[in-house]
Amino acid sequence: MLPSSIDITTNFTDDGKTYYTTNDGDELWAIATANHTSTGYLAIINHLRRTVGPFSAGKKLIIAINN
Repeated sequence: MLPSSIDITTNFTDDGKTYYTTNDGDELWAIATANHTSTGYLAIINHLRRTVGPFSAGKKLIIAINN
């Protein structure tokens, strides 16, 4: 999965956080790149390992914590 295949227009905000809902095969590095952030940041705020494998569809990931 390449960053260009991550549709960030589907990101949504709820409870002061921005979320992305995964599709089958999405990878953390591609999601991070498409959202202009790092895998380390996404791993920390979502309590994941940086080396997590491809996601299944429907996982809600926090992309940003908004002020």
